[in-house]
Amino acid sequence: MFKTQNLYQNDEKWKNVRLGNSSETIGGWGCLLTSAAMMLNGIGYNETPESVNEKMKKAGGFQGAFFIPSVLPYIWPNCAYRDMQSCESYPAPIAQIDQALAEGKPVILQVDWNQQAGVQTHFVLVKEKRGDDYVIYDPYQYSGDGPGKEVLLTKRYKYNGARLETEISAVLWFDSYGIPAEPPKMTKVPVPAENYTLYVMEDDLALRADPSVSGFLLKRLMMGTELISLEAKSTASAKLGVNGKWIQVQDPNGVQGYVAAWYVSDVKEKPAAPVSTSTSTLTESTEMGNLPPGALLLVPTAQLSLRTEPKVAPETLIRYIPTTEQLISLEPAQQAIPKVGVEGQWLRVRDASGKEGYVAAWFVRYISGTTAQQASAASTVMSSNGGPMKVRTAAQAVALRRQPIVSASTLIKRLSLGTELTVLEPNGGDKIGRNDQWLKVKDPAGTEGVVAAWFVAR
Repeated sequence: MFKTQNLYQNDEKWKNVRLGNSSETIGGWGCLLTSAAMMLNGIGYNETPESVNEKMKKAGGFQGAFFIPSVLPYIWPNCAYRDMQSCESYPAPIAQIDQALAEGKPVILQVDWNQQAGVQTHFVLVKEKRGDDYVIYDPYQYSGDGPGKEVLLTKRYKYNGARLETEISAVLWFDSYGIPAEPPKMTKVPVPAENYTLYVMEDDLALRADPSVSGFLLKRLMMGTELISLEAKSTASAKLGVNGKWIQVQDPNGVQGYVAAWYVSDVKEKPAAPVSTSTSTLTESTEMGNLPPGALLLVPTAQLSLRTEPKVAPETLIRYIPTTEQLISLEPAQQAIPKVGVEGQWLRVRDASGKEGYVAAWFVRYISGTTAQQASAASTVMSSNGGPMKVRTAAQAVALRRQPIVSASTLIKRLSLGTELTVLEPNGGDKIGRNDQWLKVKDPAGTEGVVAAWFVAR
């Protein structure tokens, strides 16, 4: 069961507020926004649809009226967004939803809100299982809805067979890192006269109150965020890339804390391979020599089992992998990308010590393409069939930017997973999937800009 208080998108308090960066309103189209607000309150925050709307706008969490759930953890760090799993063309994963509910995790479902052909998208938050149905927190208030009235999913949304397996067209998976507590009181440290600028090299980097993985989580930082070292340059630079070391920093909003030194750099470009004193860290010289085209770097979203074959059994276990360790896919990108985050799929990988095996694909996310990416056969903006070369975004919330610099000032918009883009530069095919390369593209709306080439695929 997931407990929270029902909020309604069509509440008089905010129904006429503009949704995101659009002319639409929360009352008309804010079902996912309102479901997210209820979910956040259920894990310990205190929000309304209007407050979530404003905070997401400031953080780049909208593309027009399109709500980007993967941005949530950067504002509410105790919220963990796992994935959005489409199931419009096959039965919804009821057993997995039931398990998440049994563990008290929040699950948001996409359903069809009317009987017209196709899916008329509406999002609801699940409270609990009731027989063969789900009790839901519906963000849209119908006549008679209110405290104490129980709403069953297939009694209200019943245009595709009135069965959970067919009424649910997508699942948004979430988790939390526990109830958020009050941040500890911290003494502000003076910024050194000589600024030593550092750059976040991975998405979701934790800024903590203490130099430890158990330190209070202040916020999560996006890749490319500029930080000011609060330590002397000579002290901080000696720690860069070293596992187990922490650097005290200040973020662009003036928040001070500690970051893991092995996830920051003093250059904007992402290094080809981590620099570390630890023998458990992947290095280019020992691990990059025999990888498939487009191999991906992966990180676990939870403690993970490395297995001899894609089967959960005592005899298949090789070792447990912590969330701080990087893995490398031994499958080509076009084969691996569709599996990442998908329940029931497995990926063949190599761990940081060189062991090879299989991991559950639904417990990993990918960082980027590796330096082993081979050049594409295409060398112009024309594809092999004579038409314009097309690529698709291979991650959620990929940034379309005015220039190849990770900064709030260069952001045009964020693109959803699978957005088709037209390549606008000669030899653009050579960049696809490569680290530290940027690709000039045009999106379906005709907006031109650049995207990180390691977040697109054919």
